[in-house]
Amino acid sequence: MLAPRLLEGLRILVVEDNLLLAEVTRLLLEDSGCEVVGPAGRLRRGLKLAREEAIDGAILDINLHGEMSFPIAEVLSARGVPFVFVTGYEDRSIVPMAFRSAPRLDKPVTDEQLLEVMIATFTGKRTESDPQADMILSAGHAVGERSLRAGEGAARGTRIRR
Repeated sequence: MLAPRLLEGLRILVVEDNLLLAEVTRLLLEDSGCEVVGPAGRLRRGLKLAREEAIDGAILDINLHGEMSFPIAEVLSARGVPFVFVTGYEDRSIVPMAFRSAPRLDKPVTDEQLLEVMIATFTGKRTESDPQADMILSAGHAVGERSLRAGEGAARGTRIRR
Protein backbone atom coordinates (compact mmCIF):
# COMPACT_ATOMS: atom_id res chain seq x y z
CA MET A 1 0.00 0.00 0.00
CA LEU A 2 1.32 3.43 -0.94
CA ALA A 3 -0.18 5.35 1.95
CA PRO A 4 -1.87 4.70 5.24
CA ARG A 5 -5.58 4.22 4.89
CA LEU A 6 -6.15 7.84 5.92
CA LEU A 7 -8.36 8.32 2.89
CA GLU A 8 -10.53 5.29 3.67
CA GLY A 9 -14.21 5.96 3.02
CA LEU A 10 -13.81 9.39 1.43
CA ARG A 11 -15.90 10.16 -1.67
CA ILE A 12 -13.61 11.90 -4.16
CA LEU A 13 -14.72 13.57 -7.38
CA VAL A 14 -12.25 13.05 -10.23
CA VAL A 15 -12.42 15.53 -13.12
CA GLU A 16 -9.89 14.61 -15.82
CA ASP A 17 -10.30 14.71 -19.59
CA ASN A 18 -7.54 12.20 -20.37
CA LEU A 19 -9.28 8.82 -20.17
CA LEU A 20 -6.14 6.89 -19.27
CA LEU A 21 -5.15 9.31 -16.49
CA ALA A 22 -8.69 9.30 -15.16
CA GLU A 23 -8.67 5.49 -15.01
CA VAL A 24 -5.25 5.31 -13.36
CA THR A 25 -6.36 7.91 -10.80
CA ARG A 26 -9.59 6.00 -10.15
CA LEU A 27 -7.67 2.79 -9.50
CA LEU A 28 -5.20 4.54 -7.18
CA LEU A 29 -8.01 6.10 -5.16
CA GLU A 30 -9.93 2.85 -4.91
CA ASP A 31 -6.74 1.08 -3.79
CA SER A 32 -6.48 3.77 -1.08
CA GLY A 33 -10.00 3.08 0.18
CA CYS A 34 -11.79 5.98 -1.53
CA GLU A 35 -15.07 5.86 -3.37
CA VAL A 36 -14.63 7.62 -6.69
CA VAL A 37 -17.33 9.92 -8.01
CA GLY A 38 -16.98 10.16 -11.79
CA PRO A 39 -14.54 10.43 -13.37
CA ALA A 40 -15.87 13.33 -15.40
CA GLY A 41 -14.06 14.36 -18.55
CA ARG A 42 -16.18 17.37 -19.48
CA LEU A 43 -17.02 20.60 -17.68
CA ARG A 44 -20.79 20.05 -17.85
CA ARG A 45 -20.60 16.57 -16.27
CA GLY A 46 -18.11 17.77 -13.64
CA LEU A 47 -20.43 20.63 -12.69
CA LYS A 48 -23.40 18.27 -12.38
CA LEU A 49 -21.47 15.91 -10.09
CA ALA A 50 -20.02 18.80 -8.04
CA ARG A 51 -23.52 20.19 -7.47
CA GLU A 52 -25.44 16.98 -6.85
CA GLU A 53 -23.14 14.40 -5.28
CA ALA A 54 -22.10 14.07 -1.65
CA ILE A 55 -18.31 14.38 -1.87
CA ASP A 56 -15.44 14.92 0.56
CA GLY A 57 -12.91 16.27 -1.93
CA ALA A 58 -12.07 16.62 -5.62
CA ILE A 59 -9.16 16.32 -8.01
CA LEU A 60 -9.55 18.80 -10.87
CA ASP A 61 -7.65 18.93 -14.13
CA ILE A 62 -7.67 22.61 -15.13
CA ASN A 63 -8.23 22.21 -18.88
CA LEU A 64 -11.09 19.96 -19.93
CA HIS A 65 -11.08 19.75 -23.70
CA GLY A 66 -10.53 23.49 -23.95
CA GLU A 67 -12.87 24.51 -21.11
CA MET A 68 -11.44 25.54 -17.75
CA SER A 69 -12.60 23.72 -14.62
CA PHE A 70 -12.84 26.89 -12.52
CA PRO A 71 -16.68 26.86 -12.47
CA ILE A 72 -16.41 23.44 -10.79
CA ALA A 73 -13.95 24.88 -8.25
CA GLU A 74 -16.44 27.69 -7.61
CA VAL A 75 -19.24 25.21 -6.86
CA LEU A 76 -16.97 23.16 -4.62
CA SER A 77 -15.79 26.26 -2.73
CA ALA A 78 -19.38 27.36 -2.15
CA ARG A 79 -20.14 23.89 -0.75
CA GLY A 80 -17.01 23.88 1.45
CA VAL A 81 -15.51 20.92 -0.43
CA PRO A 82 -11.70 20.95 -0.67
CA PHE A 83 -10.05 20.32 -4.03
CA VAL A 84 -6.65 19.88 -5.64
CA PHE A 85 -5.73 21.12 -9.10
CA VAL A 86 -3.67 18.76 -11.25
CA THR A 87 -2.48 20.36 -14.45
CA GLY A 88 -0.01 20.49 -17.27
CA TYR A 89 -0.10 24.31 -17.30
CA GLU A 90 3.09 25.98 -16.14
CA ASP A 91 1.57 29.46 -16.16
CA ARG A 92 0.19 29.94 -12.65
CA SER A 93 -1.54 33.19 -13.62
CA ILE A 94 -4.32 31.29 -15.42
CA VAL A 95 -5.75 30.32 -12.03
CA PRO A 96 -8.18 32.97 -10.74
CA MET A 97 -7.04 34.73 -7.55
CA ALA A 98 -9.88 33.11 -5.60
CA PHE A 99 -8.35 29.67 -6.19
CA ARG A 100 -4.62 30.36 -6.02
CA SER A 101 -4.40 29.07 -2.47
CA ALA A 102 -5.74 25.66 -3.54
CA PRO A 103 -3.10 22.94 -3.72
CA ARG A 104 -1.76 22.43 -7.22
CA LEU A 105 0.26 19.59 -8.65
CA ASP A 106 1.98 19.92 -12.00
CA LYS A 107 1.87 16.93 -14.34
CA PRO A 108 3.44 14.46 -14.34
CA VAL A 109 2.38 13.52 -10.81
CA THR A 110 3.51 10.44 -8.91
CA ASP A 111 1.08 8.32 -6.90
CA GLU A 112 2.90 9.33 -3.73
CA GLN A 113 2.64 13.06 -4.46
CA LEU A 114 -1.06 12.85 -5.20
CA LEU A 115 -1.77 10.82 -2.07
CA GLU A 116 0.31 13.14 0.13
CA VAL A 117 -1.53 16.23 -1.06
CA MET A 118 -4.90 14.49 -0.82
CA ILE A 119 -4.23 13.43 2.77
CA ALA A 120 -3.13 16.93 3.75
CA THR A 121 -6.00 18.64 1.92
CA PHE A 122 -8.89 16.27 2.53
CA THR A 123 -8.08 15.05 6.04
CA GLY A 124 -5.82 17.79 7.41
CA LYS A 125 -3.17 15.17 8.24
CA ARG A 126 0.36 14.77 7.01
CA THR A 127 2.27 11.57 6.53
CA GLU A 128 5.90 11.25 7.53
CA SER A 129 7.30 10.99 4.00
CA ASP A 130 6.66 14.59 2.89
CA PRO A 131 6.22 17.33 5.51
CA GLN A 132 5.38 19.86 2.79
CA ALA A 133 2.52 17.83 1.34
CA ASP A 134 0.02 20.66 1.60
CA MET A 135 2.21 23.11 -0.31
CA ILE A 136 2.03 23.74 -4.02
CA LEU A 137 4.46 21.41 -5.74
CA SER A 138 6.43 22.46 -8.75
CA ALA A 139 7.01 20.51 -11.94
CA GLY A 140 10.58 19.93 -10.77
CA HIS A 141 9.26 17.75 -7.98
CA ALA A 142 6.86 15.90 -10.24
CA VAL A 143 9.32 13.60 -11.95
CA GLY A 144 7.92 10.13 -11.51
CA GLU A 145 5.80 7.56 -13.13
CA ARG A 146 2.26 6.56 -12.32
CA SER A 147 1.84 2.86 -11.88
CA LEU A 148 -1.31 1.19 -13.06
CA ARG A 149 -2.85 -0.78 -10.21
CA ALA A 150 -4.14 -4.28 -10.76
CA GLY A 151 -7.63 -4.15 -12.16
CA GLU A 152 -9.74 -5.66 -14.88
CA GLY A 153 -7.42 -6.30 -17.81
CA ALA A 154 -4.39 -4.65 -16.20
CA ALA A 155 -1.24 -6.58 -15.45
CA ARG A 156 0.33 -5.90 -12.08
CA GLY A 157 3.44 -3.77 -12.39
CA THR A 158 2.53 -2.13 -15.69
CA ARG A 159 4.01 1.38 -15.77
CA ILE A 160 2.45 4.35 -17.47
CA ARG A 161 4.34 7.57 -18.13
CA ARG A 162 2.32 10.67 -17.37
